[in-house]
Amino acid sequence: MNFKITKSKISEPLSLLASVAESRQSIPILSNIYIKAENNSITLIATDLEIELSFKINCDSINEQGETTVSARKIFDLTRSLEDETTLEFSLKDNQLTVTAKKFNGEFAILPIQDFPVVEIDSFDLETSLSGKLLADLIDQTSFAMASQDVRYYLNGILVEIDGSNVNLVATDGHRLAWASETLDKELNESKLILPRKSALELQKLLNLYPGEVDLCFSSNQIMISSEEFRFVSKLIEGNYPDYQKVFPTGDEQVLKVEKTLIQTALNRASVLSNEKYRGVKFILSKDNLKICANNPSKESAEEEISVEYAGDDLEIGFNISYIQESLSVIHNPEIDFVFYGPENSCIIKNKENDNLVHVIMPMRL
Repeated sequence: MNFKITKSKISEPLSLLASVAESRQSIPILSNIYIKAENNSITLIATDLEIELSFKINCDSINEQGETTVSARKIFDLTRSLEDETTLEFSLKDNQLTVTAKKFNGEFAILPIQDFPVVEIDSFDLETSLSGKLLADLIDQTSFAMASQDVRYYLNGILVEIDGSNVNLVATDGHRLAWASETLDKELNESKLILPRKSALELQKLLNLYPGEVDLCFSSNQIMISSEEFRFVSKLIEGNYPDYQKVFPTGDEQVLKVEKTLIQTALNRASVLSNEKYRGVKFILSKDNLKICANNPSKESAEEEISVEYAGDDLEIGFNISYIQESLSVIHNPEIDFVFYGPENSCIIKNKENDNLVHVIMPMRL
């Protein structure tokens, strides 16, 4: 095998592949990427047995066809240290992969290609196409609320719900919930699937770099998202996602309207003196005024008042400050609505101009 390719063509694919092929794998071959050079292109594949990500990239020149596997992390680290238009030459001989770039020459260990696992692709129940950016944005707006290593395994991921022409994504860890929705220009059969946590985060990174039109296919236990440049395949989480509609609070609404940057910066200051373990913050609401209070076991405290639009009853309610901050960080609008339903009930945070994004935050006792 011998081929030449510029850094700019493989740098981004290698960053994504190295993220899938984690170096801490207990099975050595899973830390490697598979490289195949044939015709006028190279194929790069990484897998952790749950996810398989592959790229097909046009090559500058292929002098000899071939295939091998090599450490994903080492090849990526080498590549990103080079200038963008640097040409790399890959040569396979004597059970080593030699990579040269300008005056650099490196020899990398390889593992047998027959050890590299092949992910079997299901036959799919639903196939459609949509914007990669749309899907990336939906994941961005919800993924922060996913659970991590929860015994309720179905919470360790994102619910993807297709309801006619609507695509809804939902994530919750039991303390907060994020719901985001977009409307497609087509009607689809109703479907639900749970995308695992790592798959959701890797897919978000991928689609942020490749935001064009993608094909979406899935079965009862597998999802595939592909374009001319890549193919992403992931296993799904089995099980039934809880009825998230029951989480949305009901009752008398008391709405607080505030500039996002105003409350965000105030919360950032309060967080400096909040309890590092419990992260509590108290909101004290009165007419057109919000007082933000935080303290910690060292008898340190913070208070700040900000001007808001609020005509509801006086109210005191506590929250985990990190949950509020993470919610605000993914709402890209200058004005935010907080909807309160009393001191014992969850609060809704939403984009003032868009009902397609709703975050629910449970209160905490302070």
